[in-house]
Amino acid sequence: MRLKALELQGFKSFPDKTVITFDRGITVVVGPNGSGKSNIADAMRWVLGEMSSKNIRGGKMEDVVFAGSQKRSPMGYAEVSVTFDNSEDGGKIASLAEYDEFTVTRRYYRIGDSEYFINRKPVRLRDIHELFLNTGLGKDGYSIIGQGKIAEIISQKNEERRAIFEEAAGIAKYRYQKNEAQKKLENTDENLVRIEDIASVLEERVGPLEKEADKAKTYLALREEKMTLDVSLSVYDIQTAKATTDELSGRLLLAKEELESADEARTSFESAEEKAREEDMQNKITTEKLSARLLSLTSSLHENESKIKLCENDAAHLRETVVAAGERIRASEDNLKLSEEEYQKLCEEREKAEKNRENLTKEAETLKQSMEKTEDALSANAGFSAVCEARMEELRREQTDAFVAASVAEAKKEADLKRTAEIAQSIEKLEGDIRFFDTRIETAEHKISDLTAKENAIKEKLDTLDRERLQNEKDQREMGEKKNAFFLDISQRKHKIQNLVRMEELLEGYSGAVRFLVNEHKEGRVRLPDGRPVTVYGPVSKLISVPDEYSAALEIAFGQSLQNIVVEDEESAKAAIAHLKKKNAGRATFYPVSTMRGNEVSENEIPQKCKEGFVAVASALVSCDEKFRGIIRSLLGRILIAKDIDHATKIAKAMNFRYRIVTLDGQVINAGGSFTGGSLSQDGRMLSRRVQIEKLTEEVKALEIEHLRAEKTLRTLSASHEDLKKRENAVRSSASGLKTLHDAEQTQLAILRSNRDAQASTLAGLKTEHEALLSATDLAKTSLGDMDKRKTESEAELREMEKKLTALRAERADLSEILEEAKEKQTHLSVEIAKEESHLAMLLQMAETSEKRISELKQAINTLHESVHTSETRIREMRTEISEIRKSSEMLTKDLQNAEVEKKTLAQKTESLAKQLSELRIKNRDLSDKRDLLYRTYTKLEGEHNAQRERQDKLVAFLWDEYELSYSEAVKRVKTPVTKENRSAMLIEQTKYKNLIKALGNVNVNAIEEYKEVRRQFDELTAQIDDLKKSKDSLLRIIDSLEDNMRRDFLATVEAINIHFGRVFAQLFGGGHAELKLSDPQNVLESGVDINVAPPGKVIKNMSLLSGGEQAFVAIALYFAILEVNPSPFCILDEIEAALDEVNVDKFADYIKKYSEKTQFVIITHRRGTMEAAERLYGVAMHEKGISDVISIDVSEIEQKIGIQFN
Repeated sequence: MRLKALELQGFKSFPDKTVITFDRGITVVVGPNGSGKSNIADAMRWVLGEMSSKNIRGGKMEDVVFAGSQKRSPMGYAEVSVTFDNSEDGGKIASLAEYDEFTVTRRYYRIGDSEYFINRKPVRLRDIHELFLNTGLGKDGYSIIGQGKIAEIISQKNEERRAIFEEAAGIAKYRYQKNEAQKKLENTDENLVRIEDIASVLEERVGPLEKEADKAKTYLALREEKMTLDVSLSVYDIQTAKATTDELSGRLLLAKEELESADEARTSFESAEEKAREEDMQNKITTEKLSARLLSLTSSLHENESKIKLCENDAAHLRETVVAAGERIRASEDNLKLSEEEYQKLCEEREKAEKNRENLTKEAETLKQSMEKTEDALSANAGFSAVCEARMEELRREQTDAFVAASVAEAKKEADLKRTAEIAQSIEKLEGDIRFFDTRIETAEHKISDLTAKENAIKEKLDTLDRERLQNEKDQREMGEKKNAFFLDISQRKHKIQNLVRMEELLEGYSGAVRFLVNEHKEGRVRLPDGRPVTVYGPVSKLISVPDEYSAALEIAFGQSLQNIVVEDEESAKAAIAHLKKKNAGRATFYPVSTMRGNEVSENEIPQKCKEGFVAVASALVSCDEKFRGIIRSLLGRILIAKDIDHATKIAKAMNFRYRIVTLDGQVINAGGSFTGGSLSQDGRMLSRRVQIEKLTEEVKALEIEHLRAEKTLRTLSASHEDLKKRENAVRSSASGLKTLHDAEQTQLAILRSNRDAQASTLAGLKTEHEALLSATDLAKTSLGDMDKRKTESEAELREMEKKLTALRAERADLSEILEEAKEKQTHLSVEIAKEESHLAMLLQMAETSEKRISELKQAINTLHESVHTSETRIREMRTEISEIRKSSEMLTKDLQNAEVEKKTLAQKTESLAKQLSELRIKNRDLSDKRDLLYRTYTKLEGEHNAQRERQDKLVAFLWDEYELSYSEAVKRVKTPVTKENRSAMLIEQTKYKNLIKALGNVNVNAIEEYKEVRRQFDELTAQIDDLKKSKDSLLRIIDSLEDNMRRDFLATVEAINIHFGRVFAQLFGGGHAELKLSDPQNVLESGVDINVAPPGKVIKNMSLLSGGEQAFVAIALYFAILEVNPSPFCILDEIEAALDEVNVDKFADYIKKYSEKTQFVIITHRRGTMEAAERLYGVAMHEKGISDVISIDVSEIEQKIGIQFN
């Protein structure tokens, strides 16, 4: 790696874009003091990630941005880019090995924002630090030594000096990895503590929940046994009560008949007696009251006339009703007609759909038959193809046999041609073999080419699968951490909800008297003097709801009144107070709903100038039942809510401190002008509990959804990971198989080529011999002609068979295509049939709906017809009634005329009626006594009958209320029928189970499921704790390994530097000795490094006794020793030789030249000896105050032009 260029813009004194290029060897930057040449070294340090403004000679980071000059305005940002040549193998940055050069850029904005780039791609500062680890270019490296910093190497404390040696030893990477591992270890410890805390909480719950679950199981078992007994006994008691009821019903019916008979007889005699009495009375008063009788008859006549008018009005109203009903009937009949038409259409559409389905089904069946025929044709085709192939094989064998037979015949016939025939056969065979080998070689080469391509494809696939697997594992780790975080959040929130709910249930924060009275009221122990229960609605806080943003203000506004108790009326309040007093349970305040009204401050009273800070009257922010509104107005109606204390003060002053004002954060200005305020505790706030419970519950629901999503994603990732592993294993197996095949094909190809070459050589010799025997072959022409003819015929037949086979194969392909198309069509038909069936189902449902509508309309029409018929009947009845009333009036008129006649006849009847009345009274008294006796008997029987019916109903109700069983279901559940003999024993068993259940006390049936859930959570957390402990152990082992590597490398590097330091020191100083020692050899990882030197002729006990030049020279010697051990790719030195004299500057320059073969040097200096060592000079000057300009000078070009060698 080599430094190639540095680009500055807006950095310190370089406002314009300035590019400085660097060649190999030594580049020297010169210029007068204050010209800005050291800003180049600062820029290099800054772009490589320096975060201390002090180390780049600034007070704050903003100082790096060009601050402006007399003629130039300040810039908004500073940017520095450094470009490196990364093409050399020895010093390449491994992570950027694909780039021949790369550029690191840092940009800082005056507002404080920073940006970092590598090759113009945004990165983190951390990425830049990691990029240059162990290169000597890090923040603690030795490649850049700033102005005046060289002597600090000597003057620093030995612990501070250690960083340079660590960078030289290359252990910065280990220390970075160790720090990262320690951070992970800290995170693991934090997670472990957090999960152990949650597990501890769950463990505390597991024991009690297990007991509660066991208790619940016991309760359920006892309840089941008790239910069996309850059902059996209840069924027996119901049956017994039913039998008794049936018996009493018969007796009650007889008693009722006797009573009714007695009532009829008594009624008859009472009627007779009454009639006689009335007649007697009438006889007595008719004479005196004749005028009254006449008046009564007249009144009756008028009354009849009124009745006639009333009936006529009712009849008119009914006629109107009939007309309206007729209109509704006509409308309903129209709707009915439309519905019937719609129903008819639906039926037609349904028939059409059924036909479509039937047609599609038939088409599918036809297609199925066609497919079967096609499959049969395919089978037949396969048979014909097999026959053709067999015949072709037979023809080939015949050809071979004919050839062999001809050869044998030729050998027997012509012995002298034997050798010719053998040679001809050999030549033909060899040529065939060579062709065979050529074909095999070509095939093998194709196979090898295909296998190579497949291997490359599989390799790419393996790389892809490996990347996917690594990404999947990363995603699983991240998702697992998310899932754990969700679970921890859910557990914490649920625990908090439980605490809040428990506080609500236990009335946490309420006075003892309030808690006592609420519990006593729940038990029904708080009663009025007449024994009725007191109506207690509860504490004020339980009866209201408030927005969360106003809860703090309203909590303060209510004060202690939040826990005061709301009751129905003053009698309830007095009874509750008496109960507290009786039980000596303390004191409480009660708000009767019937007496408390209260008034509210009108918002119109608020001055307009104060409206901005005014929120509302406190009572307007509270939601409650309207019956409690008076209490809320009484408590809060004269309290105002303001945004903050300043607005509250303004409102209070404007209203002359007449009202109490509370701010949203709970500060108070009391009526009269006093202030109350400070911080509010979040614990124990009554109003916010319910809001917190609801909020936390919603959060838990949301987190549970996220937790489920994370679990689902984790399962998906896990399944995907297994699938990737399987695919990777399968691909690796395929790759192994392909490699085996590839190697085998390569071997086979080599064998084939060798055999082919051998056969070609043999063929050449045989051809030479065959040319000598050609003259002897004429005699074999006839035989060979016959053989050729037979061969030609066989080949013709063979070609014919091949044509047939080709045709059969084409036919088979066509049939396969037809079959495939038929299958696709079959699938399409199946889909269409499903659609038609779905459509048919929808039509059936619509038809049912329409049919139901028609039925409803018909029923409505019938109901309307019945209503019309009833009204018309009533009209006719009224007409008859009017006629009868008129007849009655005519009779009354006649009675009026006959009144005088009756007066005369009634006097004669008086004496007879008196005697008749006396007899009737005696008989009526006897019948009344008999009727009373019968009534008492009937009433007694009726009471017994009703008691049995009520007992039966209570038992049926008990079965339903307790077990949700009807009587018929209960009869089915009876296991052991109850009899008179075993009923007592079963009652004892029933009592036993009741007592056992009662002895269990409060039972939480939900504890069974809750215990399972908590146990599951506890087991999961326990597993997580084990995983975290394993992770912790792994991290500790990693840290130990890193520390071992750091000790080893640090000791070796310090020892190597010590050797070179002693040598370089002696060379620079012309003698003397120097050495490095660890200040604490037992603690290598933290030990400082001591420097002991002795220049020639001096004994130095303390480095501070050296002159400034000597200290600088010692530091330079140490610097060169470090470069000997671990050369840096480049070094930037800012006036490190400033304190040296000319002789030592020359020595320094000579050493720089020596190291420039391995290391690139950029030296900022104003010393002549250093300048003479330069291969390229840059001059920095300020032509304009505050702005640096750079001029480049190539020393080699100047040497060539003027013919002078500078170095």
